[in-house]
Parts: sequence; structure tokens; C-alpha cells
Amino acid sequence: MEKIFTKKLNITDIERRIVLSENLIEGFPRGHEAYLKFKDEGGKVWTFRCRVPPGGSSRPALSGDWFLFVRSKQLKVGDVIEIALDRDKDRAGRLKPARWVSISRTTKS
Repeated sequence: MEKIFTKKLNITDIERRIVLSENLIEGFPRGHEAYLKFKDEGGKVWTFRCRVPPGGSSRPALSGDWFLFVRSKQLKVGDVIEIALDRDKDRAGRLKPARWVSISRTTKS
């Protein structure tokens, strides 16, 4: 697996949406959205809405089931998440979904 993104969560990430790095979705048209599947460390699949706002400096953001994920994992400001891609293919030859491979807690519960 290839780690592609690490972020220390802030209040916006917890309450509204998590903003990602622009280079994560190169070529994705601005002003569009897609539903992306992520698998957590326990194997549960989550579907997050990914939207890239129109404009030159806008960054992609995940929302939708992101809020359920935050509540389920009891994430707080200061926690760190990592996203990794599983480059393996399924039996049909498609790339497997991106996976959350680690969630490390840096704040006290």
C-alpha cells in the first residue's frame, strides 16, 4: 500500500468537511463531485462525497458519510489520519478502493 495523505484534524475537518491536498485527485474537473469508497482499519467500507469547488485555488473536500466516520471513530481536533491506496486489483482487474490504514490519536479522550 502507498501512503498518499496525512493530516492533523482541525475544527473544520471535524464539524464540516475534511479538505484534502490538490494533488490527490489530479485531473478531476473543478466544480464536480464523485462518491469515493474508503475502507477503515476494521474492513468497513465508507462512502464519502468528494467535491472540487470551481476556481483555480480550490482544494477537494470530503463530506457525506465523513461525519458518520468522525462520530464512529470519536475523532477530535488534533487527531491524525492517514490515507493509503491499495494498488492491488480485484478479480475483475479493477483497482481496489482507497483505504484508511491508520488513525492515530494525538489528543486525550
